[in-house]
Amino acid sequence: MRKFIALPSVFIAVIVILIWPYFSHAESVSDQILETRTKIERLEADIAKTQKDLMGVEKEADTLANNIKALDLNQKKLESQTKLTENKIVSTNYSIEDLISEIETDTKNIDKQTVRLAVLLRNIHFSIFDTGPEVIFSDLTISEKVDRIYAVEKLQKKVRDVMVELRSEKIRLTNEKDELLIERDKLVRLKSNLVDQGVLVEANKKNKQSLLVTTKNKESNYKILLEQRIAQKTAFEKDLHDYEARLRNADLSNIPSPGKGVLAWPVDDPYITQYFGNTQFAKDNAKVYNGKGHNGVDLRASIGSAIKSVASGVVKGTGNTDLGCPGGSYGKWVLITHNNGLSSLYAHLSLVKVNVGDQLGTGDLVGYSGSTGYVTGPHLHFTIYASNGVRVDTLARADGTKSSCGNMPISPLNGYLNPLLYL
Repeated sequence: MRKFIALPSVFIAVIVILIWPYFSHAESVSDQILETRTKIERLEADIAKTQKDLMGVEKEADTLANNIKALDLNQKKLESQTKLTENKIVSTNYSIEDLISEIETDTKNIDKQTVRLAVLLRNIHFSIFDTGPEVIFSDLTISEKVDRIYAVEKLQKKVRDVMVELRSEKIRLTNEKDELLIERDKLVRLKSNLVDQGVLVEANKKNKQSLLVTTKNKESNYKILLEQRIAQKTAFEKDLHDYEARLRNADLSNIPSPGKGVLAWPVDDPYITQYFGNTQFAKDNAKVYNGKGHNGVDLRASIGSAIKSVASGVVKGTGNTDLGCPGGSYGKWVLITHNNGLSSLYAHLSLVKVNVGDQLGTGDLVGYSGSTGYVTGPHLHFTIYASNGVRVDTLARADGTKSSCGNMPISPLNGYLNPLLYL
């Protein structure tokens, strides 16, 4: 009968004291991860509800009260997104901590297996001499000779087993290190997003304050301001049309054939609020814009929504027309020249995240949506051009004077293409 040794209670207590911090730490980290995930789920639900409320307000009449309400909802959403990012950073840090712990454990296992392998190889080395010709031709019995040879074979099998375990540990370690790099890249992006969200929160506050100061919180003053902006926009569009109508037509031979998926969508969950063109010419010639309709598509995008490059390419220009003609044109914009003969414009941004000359891939961050320039609510104005027709310039009026809106993308009228034919 096997006898069990009763360990002294003091010895057991010492063991518990030594190992308990590891269990309590693991339990603490596990609880914190669970708590963080719960916070993330609540914030995501809160953001979704706020976004739904925001969409309802944006559908209502363009009044000062509705604008203030929308700005307040935007503020709530942006602040919730900031908290969400902060919690994601905490969660990612926990993931990194766990991965580092696993990597340390696997590294120790590899070290142990390496030592074990060295011992086995040394034993085999000495055992080979015991199974050499002098043993084969010795006076040992056949049974003794077989036992010695079998012992070497057992050592060799152990070596093979250790090698398999070692390879497995190294593969696991490599995978864990790759995961760690992914998590750290994610952490860098999250921290960058957190900075951006802070900028957007402050910008939204300033927009509300500016609106209240300009209108003195009176609907009558807001209507006057709106009428002024509409007049400025109308004048700008006339100047732009007249100037672009005088330009030589763009060569369309190098543009890709229309097809779904030629370009990716610039926003998640795309919803079109205004289509390309609205004239008979635009209907009869779906690929070409004639300058008297809408020169792109408008996509629903609340302030702070990520705007992404629709294809790989290089940033050809960025600008802010509000510096010269506030509320009359594109506001903050980005123009990207792609590798397929097309160029794309992203307008009314709240924050631009690229510089001229930057190389971008499909889906890379361009900036964040907003309500700069002439808008009746936050959205993305998205235009597609034939690349060999569009350029960044300041439009000139017929009398030779320059527009106060400054530099912006300009193209011959036939250089505007229907984005929906490529998305």
